[in-house]
Amino acid sequence: MTQRVGDLMRSLPPSAAPVELIISRGQATRRRRAVAGAGTLVLAGLIAVAVLLLPRASQASIFPVTVPAGGVAGADGIFASGTADGHRWQLAVADISDPGYRCLPGITLNGTDADPVFPAAGSSATTTLGSANPGIGFAFVQLPGSAGGLAVNGGERVPAVTATVCGQRYHLAGFAYRLAASPRLTVASPSPGPSATATVPIPQASPLPQTTSQTAGIWNNMGSASSENFNVPLATGTIAGQHWIIRLLFSSGGDCYEFSGALSPNSSDTGACGPVSTPGGAETIMAMPLGLPQIGDGATGYAVQVSPATAHLRATLSDGHTQAVTPQVVAGRRYAAFVVPDALRLVRLTWLTASGQEIASTAALPQYGYTQFQP
Repeated sequence: MTQRVGDLMRSLPPSAAPVELIISRGQATRRRRAVAGAGTLVLAGLIAVAVLLLPRASQASIFPVTVPAGGVAGADGIFASGTADGHRWQLAVADISDPGYRCLPGITLNGTDADPVFPAAGSSATTTLGSANPGIGFAFVQLPGSAGGLAVNGGERVPAVTATVCGQRYHLAGFAYRLAASPRLTVASPSPGPSATATVPIPQASPLPQTTSQTAGIWNNMGSASSENFNVPLATGTIAGQHWIIRLLFSSGGDCYEFSGALSPNSSDTGACGPVSTPGGAETIMAMPLGLPQIGDGATGYAVQVSPATAHLRATLSDGHTQAVTPQVVAGRRYAAFVVPDALRLVRLTWLTASGQEIASTAALPQYGYTQFQP
C-alpha cells in the first residue's frame, strides 16, 4: 500500500553542490553554517548575555511557550511547546537511535527533524519547517545549570528546563519565533529580578534568503553541538567499468551524502544534506545526479535513512527490473544506498521486512534533492 505524507512531503531543486562543501558541512558540524531561512542564533559570553539577531520587524518576536511543571522534563523529554500561527509545535530531547543500539541523544522538533547534541552550555541551534509552518523559526539554547532561562527583550521569560536522556543532563530553553522579528535574549537568573545586562558585540547578520524546502528541518548550529561524527561508505560498485561510491557524513549538520563517480581526475562529485529523522519519523529519500564522462549520460545516486523494521529496500526501475538493497547500521541508524544509470529511471521504492512483507511503497521520488516519506 502506498502511503504519502502531505505537508511533510518536501522536494528540492538545487544544483549539485561541490563535494568539498558537503564534506566541510558534514565533518565540521557546521558550527558557523548559515542556513537559508533559519535565522542566525549567536551566543557569546553566555553567562553574561545571549543575543539572537534576525531581520527586524515591529511585530512580536516569539510565541508563548509552555514548559513542564517544576522545570523538569518527563519521560517524553519535551522541554518546550506551544502554538505558532495555529500550528502546534514541541521541542524534546530524545534517543534518536534505532531500538537496541547505543543511545544517541538529539533535540527533536515535533517528534522528528532531529539535531544530534551533547550537553554543552553555550551551544544553540535554529531551524524552520518551510511551507509546513511558513515564516516561523524554532530554536533551542543550552544554558548553564544555574541559569533560570532566557529573558526576551528585557521582559518576558522563557524558563529553562532540565531533561535527561542517554544518561546525560541538559539544561535547555526552547521557543518558536517569527523569522521577520528580532528578539534580544539575555540569560535570566534563577529567581525573579533583573537579568544580566552586559552586552557582547555581535556581527550584523547577513540578509536571509527566502525560506525554501531545501533547508526545512535542517538545524543551523552554533557552538559545540555534537560529538558524533561519522564518515562511512554506504555503497560501492562499478558501472561500465567506472567505479562509484556513496558515503554518509553524519553529524549535527544533518544526514549528508557524497556521491563520487570515478577515480580519475576528470570525474565529477556531488553531494547533498537532508534532515536527520527519528526511528518513527519521516524518512528522507535523497537523489544525487552525477555525470560520469566515460559512460555518457551519467547516473543518479540514491540514499535513504530507513525505519528500524526495514530489512530491505526494493528499487523498481523503468525497464521493469528490480534491485534489492540491504541497509547498514551507522550510529545506531539504518541507511541504504544504490545507483541508477541515467539510461533508466527509479520508478518505485518499496520497504520490506526480513520475511519479505511489504511495509510501504512510494512512486513519489525525486530526480534530484530530497523528498520525505512516512512509511
